[in-house]
Amino acid sequence: MFAMSDLLRGLALTLILLTGCAGDPPHDGSAGIRENGVLVLTRADLNRTAELRVGDRLDVRLPENPTTGFSWAVDENDRRLLALENTAYAPPDEAGFIGAHGQRTFSFTARQPGDVTLKLKYWRIWEGDGSVAERFAVTLRIVQ
Repeated sequence: MFAMSDLLRGLALTLILLTGCAGDPPHDGSAGIRENGVLVLTRADLNRTAELRVGDRLDVRLPENPTTGFSWAVDENDRRLLALENTAYAPPDEAGFIGAHGQRTFSFTARQPGDVTLKLKYWRIWEGDGSVAERFAVTLRIVQ
């Protein structure tokens, strides 16, 4: 017969598994999630593929710590298909936490149908490509 501790252990494991799955968005294999009609990509979408319609907005959000001298920059993009509208840095929420990273957001608009590979690099601009510490790439399929 099972002891009460075995029953509690089983219940705890079940709750942990259910809690771990509760926050996961449904994934159909494509990259990103939609927030208020905007496709949002993060570091988790590295080397994935996403689909946009002409006129759709895309936000790419990546952690950045400009106090180190590193910042994200567009490395490769077809501007005829995907136009960079804005880039903004949001500092960390932890007030007073020195050295914490914030978030860089690149906002794009899909302009024309076609496939485009968007590549970003995390680098120190004055040190050139030899300073690239991280890369982000995603393939975007833009449809009518």
